[in-house]
Amino acid sequence: MKHARLATFTVGGKARYGAVTSKGVINLSARHGQWPTLREAIEAGALRRLAEEAEAFPIDFPLDAIAYEIPIPSPEKIICVGVNYPDRNEEYKDGQAAPSNPSLFVRFPRSFVGHGAPLVRPP
Repeated sequence: MKHARLATFTVGGKARYGAVTSKGVINLSARHGQWPTLREAIEAGALRRLAEEAEAFPIDFPLDAIAYEIPIPSPEKIICVGVNYPDRNEEYKDGQAAPSNPSLFVRFPRSFVGHGAPLVRPP
């Protein structure tokens, strides 16, 4: 697993985290009780360790058995960076010059959904 993709997901109504592979998901939360969520693993500086250790474990769940959640549950703050790449005009095709500095903006946890989940816009 060259570049482990870590994710938060639910199975059977229980939130977990693990490494996502093309063959399935390795449940790392069951093997690392000291970090109940990816947030605590990040705070402990353990993401690299989780990614490296995932290679030694078998697949616990097939991909179709999980539902993705937002990656970091209960984030303290979410600061996003926008228009921060040189080929912006190629994508937007709006005739504007790329800004000299990237824009920063805040997002709130309730504005995120897990991968593949539908976006629900309030009425």
